[in-house]
Amino acid sequence: MADFRKLLLALAAVTLVFTTFASAQPTPYSCNATAVPTLVRSEGIAELVGDVLLVCTGSVPSAGIQANVRVRLNATVTSNVLSGSTLDTILLLDELTPNNRRGTGAFNPTVYQGVKISETEIEFQGVILAGAGSAGAQTVRITNLRADVSGLGTAATVYATVNITGSTTVPVDNNNLVVADSRQGLKVSVEQGAWKNCEEPGEPFVVVFKEGFASVLRPIGDANEDNTTAGGAYQNESAFNPAKSPGATTLDSGTLVGSIASAIGQATQGTRLMVRFMDVPDDVTLTVPIRLTTAADTVLQLVEDTNSSGAGGDVTGGTGSAEVTTLAVYEVVSIVPAGLATIETVEVPVTVSYSVPGPLVVAAQVKGSFAPLSTVFTASASAPEPRFVDNAEAADAFSVGPCRTILLFPFVSNQNGFDTGLAISNTSDDPLDTTNQAGACTLFLYGNVDGTAVADVEVQTTDIQAGETFTHVLSTGGDHGTEGVGAPGFQGYIFAICDFQFAHGYAFISDEGADQLAQGYLALIVPDRSDGRQPVDSAKAADENEGEGLGN
Repeated sequence: MADFRKLLLALAAVTLVFTTFASAQPTPYSCNATAVPTLVRSEGIAELVGDVLLVCTGSVPSAGIQANVRVRLNATVTSNVLSGSTLDTILLLDELTPNNRRGTGAFNPTVYQGVKISETEIEFQGVILAGAGSAGAQTVRITNLRADVSGLGTAATVYATVNITGSTTVPVDNNNLVVADSRQGLKVSVEQGAWKNCEEPGEPFVVVFKEGFASVLRPIGDANEDNTTAGGAYQNESAFNPAKSPGATTLDSGTLVGSIASAIGQATQGTRLMVRFMDVPDDVTLTVPIRLTTAADTVLQLVEDTNSSGAGGDVTGGTGSAEVTTLAVYEVVSIVPAGLATIETVEVPVTVSYSVPGPLVVAAQVKGSFAPLSTVFTASASAPEPRFVDNAEAADAFSVGPCRTILLFPFVSNQNGFDTGLAISNTSDDPLDTTNQAGACTLFLYGNVDGTAVADVEVQTTDIQAGETFTHVLSTGGDHGTEGVGAPGFQGYIFAICDFQFAHGYAFISDEGADQLAQGYLALIVPDRSDGRQPVDSAKAADENEGEGLGN
């Protein structure tokens, strides 16, 4: 029994020594990574993704810890190049708060700039995470990361991986982080316009931009004045600049590349929207408002003298309207919190004008998109920030059609010894100061030739000027370009569509020499409705009977 007690005491002593030794072992220095992902525009080439935050704890070796911190994305890094391969991406120690964790002198730097290692990787080199004899850095923030998300799709995820390498290995827990999710930034539609060339255009056509998610539209911001709090919600297109942050006095400006007052984090413009016009004749004038204001009081101003991609130029002030030719570019200049919290709609009304009679046939289109557009998909010292891909699709904007007259000759014949003569007069020349019009007529023949049904028979005239009359004989043809272009042996009916507003027709049927029978009649005028001659129950009241109401 005594031996057994001695054995128990010995085991207890060993256990106490082991426990004391284990508890005395220092905790290795390590970091835990987190990130708050942002929503980014899937059309964007230089989108700001969420910050990466490392919280580091543990025992610091006597020599301190100096290491390289490398960040890799699953997308191309497109942050601004300041000089050589140095970018305006920033690594901050302890959020720039002065402390003694890094010691003094050579251990004082708190801001580091990223160096491009590859298209998808940047590295912060020589970062002093902990000085000799110090307690080590508490937090490490990596910010100002821009990425090309345009090739990832409209519902993609941007990942960041963090590694710390140096003389002392620093493990990073949770180092595969979601830093952004992409969504379609803009949805574009058009409220079209349609007019006749003999009348003044009506209400403007409207290009409608709708945000794909809240806070898509943002002003440029001033990184040196507005974005000086690390991790702040900047509510603009610019990123972080440490120049005037609370810990700015700890900066050693000699270690920073570029001007910390303007270059680091500064965007080149606020969110821009661009409308491009296509197939607009030279004699058509387009006018747009200088200022646009949304329902949530977000203000956009017209930008003058941009290039064709929507870059550069000068943001205008004031209100009123301005003529545009090939494009109109607007930039967000101010926004209120309500605008950042709601999905906004921006409407661009475009007024169309021309001298009556206007162009005969116009089918204009537009493309709506972000701006500026770019094909620079890598980090750049000169490309705009933000910038976007051109994935806009053309949409119909407005049309100008002829003020035409549709005539119906219900019976014509060149059979059984009879022939038919037609006359169409352009009566827009009159004593009533009517605007003179001119245009061609097309005859569409429906019927048979000597008993055999025919289809798709057309006769095209040259322009019939105001005050002129076109004459045509069914068997032999006529004038205004129809000489010798007849329809011998035809019998049926004819539609004549004339590209001027005041056409009147007359038909005369007789036997040869009009010895036995002759008959003349006025052509019927078919209403020129946008939806054509749709069948409607004739028993309906007169104001509902839209099928056909003919006159001569």
